[in-house]
Amino acid sequence: MAASTDLVPVASSATACTECSSGVQADGAGVIPFPRPRYEVNIEKDVRIQMSDGIGLYADIYRPQGVDSRLPTILIRTPYSKAPYQERHESAAHSGVAYMFAGQGFAVVVQDVRGRYSSEGPYHILLGDVDDGYETISWITSQHWSNGKVGGFGCSALGIAQIMMSQRRPPGLAAIVPQGASGSMRNMPYDFQPDNLPRFSRWFRFLRDNPTWGSQPPNTDIAAFVRTLPIADMTERSGGYPNDWRDWTTHAAGEPWWDRYQLFDKNSRPDVAALHVNSWFDPNVGDQLDLFNAFQEQSVSERSRRNQYIIISPTSHCQTETNQSPYVYGERNFGDVRQDYWGLYLRWYEHWLYGRPGGLNLPHVQYYLMGANLWKSSDSWPLPGTRFVPYFMTSGGNANTGRGDGELSTVIAKGPPDRYKYDPADPVPGDGGPPIDQRPVDQRLDRLVYKSKPLKEGMEVTGPLRAVLYISSSAVDTDFFVQLNDIYPDGRVYPIQMGLSRARYREAYKESRRYLQDYTRPEFLAPGKIYRVDINMQATGYWFGPGHRIAVQVSSSLFPSYARNLNTGGDNTQTEMKVAENVIYHDADHPSHVLLPVVPN
Repeated sequence: MAASTDLVPVASSATACTECSSGVQADGAGVIPFPRPRYEVNIEKDVRIQMSDGIGLYADIYRPQGVDSRLPTILIRTPYSKAPYQERHESAAHSGVAYMFAGQGFAVVVQDVRGRYSSEGPYHILLGDVDDGYETISWITSQHWSNGKVGGFGCSALGIAQIMMSQRRPPGLAAIVPQGASGSMRNMPYDFQPDNLPRFSRWFRFLRDNPTWGSQPPNTDIAAFVRTLPIADMTERSGGYPNDWRDWTTHAAGEPWWDRYQLFDKNSRPDVAALHVNSWFDPNVGDQLDLFNAFQEQSVSERSRRNQYIIISPTSHCQTETNQSPYVYGERNFGDVRQDYWGLYLRWYEHWLYGRPGGLNLPHVQYYLMGANLWKSSDSWPLPGTRFVPYFMTSGGNANTGRGDGELSTVIAKGPPDRYKYDPADPVPGDGGPPIDQRPVDQRLDRLVYKSKPLKEGMEVTGPLRAVLYISSSAVDTDFFVQLNDIYPDGRVYPIQMGLSRARYREAYKESRRYLQDYTRPEFLAPGKIYRVDINMQATGYWFGPGHRIAVQVSSSLFPSYARNLNTGGDNTQTEMKVAENVIYHDADHPSHVLLPVVPN
């Protein structure tokens, strides 16, 4: 193809909106817009950048008009097509960022990754991101218009691409803004824990070799197909294009097969300033907080170690910058969550890529405290002074349903165990979507509910969340889900965060950080024997108000948000199901509990 030219937050009360749905913002203050451009922008389209193996990756280059000096560059590598970035937007639409950054005096390179849209070669998810990113940065810094400094930008796959290209420490890569980027970490258990099974499978059906802009896979009822088995053949049965689904869902997290992706692990040694961005309703927000800490611990230079920052908003995946006020998600009103992110990003790049004086003056950790509905900050994670308080599960043996006798207390548990049957043919429903009242689901007999007494005083719970269950099962393998909830004084029950563990990998979960877990030694259960299972529940920033109750739900499924364990010990090529009789123990010798990070008021 030939080249062508062409934070001041507002606190509000924690109220609920029972008539609002996902993504709806009530009338009020609008989305914070892009800053006014300082320059007109020229675009050089379809520039071929040759990789060392001869494959050409195509990019559009945006540069401010009338600037003769050499420019720093913001690189956006995308599997979703560079074409939408060519459209001008006045507001904070993600596809308008190329014009916005270029209009403020930066060069911007938007590149189709290998095998997608205009770029050559076969496409495989994440494969090549490390080396192709390195070589693209080398090309940029060799151009006559470059000042030799490059920054990365983007969310989800675009955020992952930034973490991946930092692995080789390319000269010139000075700063990145990886958003929603936890998928870059080793040991993401895609074989059994794809977050939101319908969305995940739809994503794979979309990601095929060299599509044209606007093309879509055949129209299919994905909600129906996710109920079919085996999982490994699901996208093929649904009429999707050839893709990586089968490989990703049949190779266990610990297999050497994953080495080809060069994912972030204990051996990674980055050397770049990073402004991490994520949100409490991203399913892997805790993993990105681990990534933030890992960059501090594993970076090769003091400069990189000292310049890691993170912002956690209360939104869903990749929606941090695009919210009105008040922000309503599901049935929860979180008040005015807005900050001037675009102004912050510009200051970030001006500092690292232009070297302009003045400093950043940023706290290392900024997070939105849900429930209190206000922004808070710290210089480390977990927060200084945090007390990790165990809340023990107990009952008279009948914690089934929200009407059961399950209790949650800081006193070590007593009482007989709780039992339930998990049938993969009738899983607990859940789509991983926005927070809605959990009372209808809590009526199921295969869901245990443990509730605290009403709180006399408000309590902040901010930090990493973990649960420890003592279990037995009639099955050789099964799953355990733990969900943290807030019970309002009027009885409404809203989810805050959750986690799950697959029993065969229980030894791996003793290490809380996913990228350090060892999945190479799965062990099946001996039916009836008691085992400890640790569960990573990600992280939260939440205020439980006076009169509210803390609640924990335990089950063995959440479908279609997560793939079902069929209870047979098999993999995703199998279809046979078995009903499991699962038992949760809570006594002095088996103190099942959730560990809450309590922050002093």
